[in-house]
Amino acid sequence: MTTRWSRYPDPLSDAFIEAGIAAGHPATDDYNGAQQEGFGRWQATIRDGRRCSASVAYLRPALTRPALTVETNALATKIVLDRGRAIGVEYLRRGERVTAHAEREVILAAGVINTPQLLMLSGIGHPEDLRPYDIPVAASLRGVGRNLQDHISAGILWRRTEPGPLHAKMRLDRIAVDLAKTYLFGSGISADLPGGAMAFLRSPIADDLPDVQFLFVAAPLTATPYLPPFTRPYADSFACRAVVLRPESRGRLELVSADPHRPMRIRQNFLATDRDWVTLRAGLRLARDVAEQMPLRPFIACEIAPGPDKTSDEDIDAHIRATGISVHHPLGTCKMGTEEDDAAVVDGELRVLGIERLRVVDASVMPDLVGGNINAPVIMIAEKAADLIRGREPLAPVNV
Repeated sequence: MTTRWSRYPDPLSDAFIEAGIAAGHPATDDYNGAQQEGFGRWQATIRDGRRCSASVAYLRPALTRPALTVETNALATKIVLDRGRAIGVEYLRRGERVTAHAEREVILAAGVINTPQLLMLSGIGHPEDLRPYDIPVAASLRGVGRNLQDHISAGILWRRTEPGPLHAKMRLDRIAVDLAKTYLFGSGISADLPGGAMAFLRSPIADDLPDVQFLFVAAPLTATPYLPPFTRPYADSFACRAVVLRPESRGRLELVSADPHRPMRIRQNFLATDRDWVTLRAGLRLARDVAEQMPLRPFIACEIAPGPDKTSDEDIDAHIRATGISVHHPLGTCKMGTEEDDAAVVDGELRVLGIERLRVVDASVMPDLVGGNINAPVIMIAEKAADLIRGREPLAPVNV
């Protein structure tokens, strides 16, 4: 996996960090290191100008291995069980029902939504969730599909006084050249994300750890190529999204059919507690405070949303209701725990409780939401699972 610091060439990103420090917040050289709290440069999984996903870093280098077969355009329908033991996976491929048999064990890594769906379709879950669809219970695990957690965010949007570097590059003839540079050489503005800065902060109600994250976006999401006089350039702006890092709210997933083609019903249940509302409201006010600092003032023409006159709790809450979105960090729907935990689905070695030879290896096993992005923790879980499956001794503990 390749991780690098942001190289996005916009002085606005540096001004954002400087404004955060001017507002009294700390700086951090590495928010994934010893000190998370503070303003710092983005870290991103980018290799040669392209996203370095788990597929790029792990799967593609292994495609030539004779022991690996990758099936695409296939839909997993259920785990095949025999007397409480996983013996294979049933899936549909080009309309044909196929079964892949497991010699040792089945590894389920279908994700936070599809993993609990496959377990339920296989009879593993809360009996009350399975009964309406006449699915026989193979293992009564009340926690399957419960404990859904995710980060929610809302943002402040400002108009830029002068267009930024991405705006200039987005002219159609220029962005075509830049995309070619990125594709061929991994360079150019297209080889990075238009942000460059991030912050982890403590709101007035926080305990010892940051409870608010700032996601800085140095260009509008509506940015599109333009070419005068045929199309006019977009109005340039930038935003700061405040994220509730440690939400109390919990959602759930619901099976809607025994048909594996039917998607799960997702009940996020965002902002279900007063504390989550207070935290997000405080995060937006922290963002406004940073924007008032001298380093950022030259870049701000005006506040676009929610608007400079929208300052009351009621105004901010209305803005959150209208614009709040997921940060796409769902987890927890097959949480890890002990057999004494009624909500646990897997044990400390990711084995499904009550079923032999079946493990879950994805973000659904995380019992609680981490205070940050979850890509790296999920990759860590997969690497740990590989060691467990192969019987490797754990590494010695290290204090950081």
